[in-house]
Amino acid sequence: MISSNHVIIIPGLGNGVAKHEWATNSWKNYGIVPHVFDAKWKVEENGFQEKLKRALKLIDSLAGKNSKISIVGNSAGSSLALNLYGERKKQINHVVINCGRVRDGDWPWFTYDQATESSPSFRESVIRAQKLEKKLTKNDRKKILTLRPWFDETVPYFTVPIKDARNEIVPSIEHVISIALNMTLYKKRIIDFILK
Repeated sequence: MISSNHVIIIPGLGNGVAKHEWATNSWKNYGIVPHVFDAKWKVEENGFQEKLKRALKLIDSLAGKNSKISIVGNSAGSSLALNLYGERKKQINHVVINCGRVRDGDWPWFTYDQATESSPSFRESVIRAQKLEKKLTKNDRKKILTLRPWFDETVPYFTVPIKDARNEIVPSIEHVISIALNMTLYKKRIIDFILK
């Protein structure tokens, strides 16, 4: 039986589910089935735990003998992706952190508090991801790819890389443009990592 490569894509605070579905539609040509998870960051449905539960339910529904499941977290979705990996390490093949913070930290012009004020769930997700990172083994970290541009005005560069993971800087500037480029024109970087 041919294995299925499922990828859960988690958008950031803007949610943009339809845009993510469009951006990843061509991934099917590589044998990857994309599933865009709507975290509903700005809707507090009993806090972060409810979002985590819904995402874990999706993972469990995709898990099977011949399924490989990877997660791509875009922007705010990155911390949720890392938290999901912590909950389901055996089921998750790879994790991609795409221009997203996995720890707190400030730019002089844009603080962590400002970045998380519209979503208490995002704040909690980052705090949990930061704690989880300390518990990851060297082998756990090898399953993680982090991507960040030359310059990101929203996410400080030092909040993205994970020690001993595959950390790459992409030839781009600006937060939203860099995320979009990584999902479309630069997609092979993500696809190759997921399929390895």
